[in-house]
Amino acid sequence: MNKFFKVMLIFLTIFISILLVQFMVNYINSEETKKIEETTAQISPEELQTQTTIAITDIILNQLLENVILNIDFTHHDGQHDVDLFLQGREFVSEDTLLKDSYNILKEINKNETIHDFTLKWYMPVKNKNTEILTLSFSQDTISKIKNLSYKQLKQVATHYEKHEALY
Repeated sequence: MNKFFKVMLIFLTIFISILLVQFMVNYINSEETKKIEETTAQISPEELQTQTTIAITDIILNQLLENVILNIDFTHHDGQHDVDLFLQGREFVSEDTLLKDSYNILKEINKNETIHDFTLKWYMPVKNKNTEILTLSFSQDTISKIKNLSYKQLKQVATHYEKHEALY
């Protein structure tokens, strides 16, 4: 019996040690998480704009390899940004194609919480002049519900929709 108690005591000691180590690891990780959250909460508007620019650029590069970003304009708005994105479309492009590309961009923009309102302005050459051929604007509410929509519904849910006559 004496050996049994000694073995049980050893197992109990090991078990308690493991629990203490686990508790300490969780405690240390929670402290590090709090420090990270505190530092990310103190982002200046310029840093927020830079992070948003990088996120939008990554989305465009991943979604639309053949299109070029002409410009990105920001308007600061209560810790968020209103974003105007200017894109160069191909020379022979249809409205349907631009709506599909816009939809794919909006699905990714939906993941970025720093964007309040979002406007896409598509350009293409018309009579040797780079012309704005399609403009789509969306509110934050619409962007958050984009996964429930199809690309064909973008015309109806856009807060602003303008199509140039050259777009077929």
